Amino acid sequence: MSRAHWLALVLVGAAFGSSFGLNEILLSSYGPLTVSAGRVGLGALGCWAWVVATGRRPDFPAAGLVWIGAFGLFQYGAPFALLPLAQQHVTSSVAGIANAMTPVAVVVVSLLWPGGERITLPRFVGIALGVLGITILVTQGAQAGGSEPLFILVAALAPVCYGVALNLVRRFHGMDPIVMTALAMTGAACAIVPAAFAVEGAPRVPTGAEAAAFAVIGFGLTSTTFLIMYSILPKVGATNLSLVTLVAPVSATLIGAGVFGEVIGGGHLSGMALILAGLVAIDGRVWRVLSRSLRALRRSARAVSPRPHGDAGFRPRSVIGPG
Repeated sequence: MSRAHWLALVLVGAAFGSSFGLNEILLSSYGPLTVSAGRVGLGALGCWAWVVATGRRPDFPAAGLVWIGAFGLFQYGAPFALLPLAQQHVTSSVAGIANAMTPVAVVVVSLLWPGGERITLPRFVGIALGVLGITILVTQGAQAGGSEPLFILVAALAPVCYGVALNLVRRFHGMDPIVMTALAMTGAACAIVPAAFAVEGAPRVPTGAEAAAFAVIGFGLTSTTFLIMYSILPKVGATNLSLVTLVAPVSATLIGAGVFGEVIGGGHLSGMALILAGLVAIDGRVWRVLSRSLRALRRSARAVSPRPHGDAGFRPRSVIGPG
């Protein structure tokens, strides 16, 4: 990945981490399905505004609408409902940490998916480091905040949805990613909004602060971030794209401590360090630098090694001369 792509992934991951804090705020006044409906609905609106502003034409094959709808359900509808549901019983940092299982889910699903990506040693090492860091964070976070283990598992279902979605998106190769994102998010909104009304009833009118929180999580942390993600997907690949959820728990934990008073101990810091090490390993840049350095050392060692003696045909270079 280029430095620009790497920076984009880190920024998007930090934004996703902050969404757990906004969920925490909105859940004090609304049910989880209503929070999800507001986020997805505003996110879809923001995507279509960008489609219109950039003069794009929403051309798409009618036969592909089913697959786009399925992608929207797994990428937006289901995860955005599962995470707020879990956050009623776990801290925002633990929810963000559980969501960081996405790279593992993507790798597992990709191994089973026809034409999926192959696992490489750097990615395997990076995923192992990330999982170890997440395990430490989940354990520490659950102990400190009193999170319920069952709902940690509910939150962990969201990465499985993302793993399916990031492999379904392969079907839309060649399609404008901005239009595809707008269509998929609209499909998710069409599924989650009726469900929210049926289960939780009509929501009350939000206050100014609640409206601002919905606007930030809908337009800023949903439409903007996902438009960026799927614009760079063809260049970075599904597994690398999933790295945003390894950054998110760090952001979620810091916000949880700073805003909601959640405790950060040595386990949290150790987990963060391992997660960042996993990011670096999966990116592969350090591996390539080390590989080039080792090759350079070998070439240098061969260049300075003494020539073998006893060879009848050997003469010093100064005697042979040029040519």
